[in-house]
Amino acid sequence: MPKARLRCGHVVCSVGLLLAACGSDSTGAGDRSAHGGSAGTEAVSETGGTGLASGSGGHGATGGAAGTAGSATAGSSPAGGTTAGGAGGSIGSGAGGTGESGTGGSGGSAASSTSGSGGSVTGGTSGTGGAGGVPTAGESGIGGGATGGSSGAGASGAPQGGALGAYPVDSSTLTQGGTITFTNLGAPGWWPRRLDRPSGDPACDYKDGTDTWGGHCCMTQHTTTSERLAPFDEEMTLIMKAIDVRQLAVYQPASPNDDADWGLVSWWDARDAVSHNLWATQQGEGSTTFPGDLTHDDCVWYLMQEPAFECATAEYYCPDDPGINHQGWTGSKLVVFLASMTFDDAGVLACGGSEPGHPGPWVAFVASELIRDGGRKWNGLCNCYSATGSVGDGCGEINVFEVVMDNNDYSNREFISTGVRSFQAGHVGGSVCGSGCDRNAFPADADVVDACSQQAYTSGPVVEAGGASDGCPVWRRPEGDRYFMILLDEARRTIQVAIVHPENVPAAAAELLPNLPHALSRATVDSLIDMRLPD
Repeated sequence: MPKARLRCGHVVCSVGLLLAACGSDSTGAGDRSAHGGSAGTEAVSETGGTGLASGSGGHGATGGAAGTAGSATAGSSPAGGTTAGGAGGSIGSGAGGTGESGTGGSGGSAASSTSGSGGSVTGGTSGTGGAGGVPTAGESGIGGGATGGSSGAGASGAPQGGALGAYPVDSSTLTQGGTITFTNLGAPGWWPRRLDRPSGDPACDYKDGTDTWGGHCCMTQHTTTSERLAPFDEEMTLIMKAIDVRQLAVYQPASPNDDADWGLVSWWDARDAVSHNLWATQQGEGSTTFPGDLTHDDCVWYLMQEPAFECATAEYYCPDDPGINHQGWTGSKLVVFLASMTFDDAGVLACGGSEPGHPGPWVAFVASELIRDGGRKWNGLCNCYSATGSVGDGCGEINVFEVVMDNNDYSNREFISTGVRSFQAGHVGGSVCGSGCDRNAFPADADVVDACSQQAYTSGPVVEAGGASDGCPVWRRPEGDRYFMILLDEARRTIQVAIVHPENVPAAAAELLPNLPHALSRATVDSLIDMRLPD
């Protein structure tokens, strides 16, 4: 029988830097061995703590110049290109330009469509919503084609009564869907925090030494007394690599009350490629342009909210990195995206190069503090990733969906690992179905399977932080489009991870999928948390 294990750290040498060897199989998951591309060869120890020997995660071109204001056709350019409708593309007009039926404000306007800030449209209502808005019907895509649509308003320009709308998908083998539910999340504790203090400062009580590249490293023990999801109630940043995204939506509670409804705060749709309260970077300063299809290279993308993070307000080291210094999502949050992991591995090039890249898809949700370490997460000798040198017992990292392809016994391109890391219980989950596992040994309609028993789950597994686990849950890598979801809820102290087939949406998710509305009732949030797919 194939061995199912918690994956220990990858051992990689680079530029003469040899780090720790791998510990026992039960230690837990380490960090990437190849995520980050060719700009810097990664050197990773079991602690997951060491980053790139050179470079910072691998970089390629991103962003694009804003287009010329004025009339434009619908659509968007690839990353790095220029659209007629301004950065990110728009329908009707560029920023500040004039559309067919009204004067466009931010994001422009389109005939019979939703207006931008200060704009108006024929057949719709004017408003002060986000750039481009979202059509009520949604079927024709964001910002275009929906006659009689209403304008957006509210936080981040979220549409009132509107939705992103169901995205057309290609039919694929119907699967049951799956969930992995992490419970009992949040506890008082501490993690190492980097400070901008000189050598010898008394505040450097955890570490007063050097970082990965020989610079000074001052760290202190930062404590939290919160039991509500801590440390995942802090700012968090989304990381994506080698995945083709069609839609992305982020929801958060409309008020601090536990029973509050949730609203759409950030979103993106490939049909117009316009970002709403979303900042994307894989090198440099970044922009509101997000390419969506990340399968052409192995560049690592960081996604945040658009407003800048003010370093003057930071209680920790804040690097001179405008691309990273944008606000993450704090408190409770739901990230859902329609995407595909079906592509030719040979088409994935090294980031910024022409040689073959690392084709393993990776989606992570990490503490924003972690990526502000001066190396975009890879400064392992001076960041908050680990408190004790073990696997990830620090400020918080969730490997939401990771296809382990590291050319070792833990690797298998046909399965996906999900694991939660923090100071509370170290590494929770993170099982892999290694090189001996065969996806065809499981039913064709199974999404979540037990790598230990080699059986498909009949009900979604539950993993308790510091407690029991329903086997060794992993995912069969889906073929075709799927909705991927991670929900973090303070009130329930729960993290719910799910994969849903677009043609088999469960009743519990019917308010959310496939339309991705502007708001979700608290009852729906609870229903999503209570899902145990398959059921």
